[in-house]
Amino acid sequence: MSKNYKKIPTHLKLYSIDFLYICKITLTAFNFITKQYNQTSIVIPKKHIPPNILIMKKFLITLCCLFITVFVIKLFIPNDVPYDISEIYDYCKDNGYSTEYCLLTDFSKPSGIKRFYVYSFKENKIIHKSLCAHGLGRNYNIFKTTFSNEKDSYYSSLGKYKVGRLRSMKNPKFVEGYDLFGLDSTNSNALDRGILIHNGNPEFETFPLPCLPVSKGCFAVSNSMMRHIENVKKQSDKPILLYAYN
Repeated sequence: MSKNYKKIPTHLKLYSIDFLYICKITLTAFNFITKQYNQTSIVIPKKHIPPNILIMKKFLITLCCLFITVFVIKLFIPNDVPYDISEIYDYCKDNGYSTEYCLLTDFSKPSGIKRFYVYSFKENKIIHKSLCAHGLGRNYNIFKTTFSNEKDSYYSSLGKYKVGRLRSMKNPKFVEGYDLFGLDSTNSNALDRGILIHNGNPEFETFPLPCLPVSKGCFAVSNSMMRHIENVKKQSDKPILLYAYN
């Protein structure tokens, strides 16, 4: 693999589909209400329009403006892979990890934006994304991400991880997660801390709100992401690397 790895092309396309879908839902709701109101056979002056119709109209306009504002803000949040992705590839190649896929977590992005990725080295692009909660720590800060490798800190840890086997969790019950083995000094206690990749987050983005439920240091992702991780592990005869960066 060459060192001249290029960044993923413009991220505007990544949000255009979601934005158009939201606008379509909002306009459909507004048209439905207008149609229901226009079905009345009596022509009512504008000043006598029922208050509930006016309130609903203002609500939908405000909602649409909110979506547009969020969309514009998201345009300025890059969605590129890290600059040292070629170094990640070289690390995988030199240390016996899969050179087909890796997992990436960009903790520099808000938790309400999909920031946990399945990355294809061969295709040079992200092939699946998910929300990912960060560890709240003992201060329970939902918005600010703090990192620690200390036991019982309940913070997330940066660095490279080896993705282990899938096992059942004790708390909460009936939830499965992948063991993580910390490979750097910043996450060497991951296994002792019980840090896992497990499900627990919705499929849709919640920005500008943070994603819920929260985490005590684990990588809490969506159900579809768990299935994608399972698929890439089955497709590779070598361990998968997870790289968390900020």
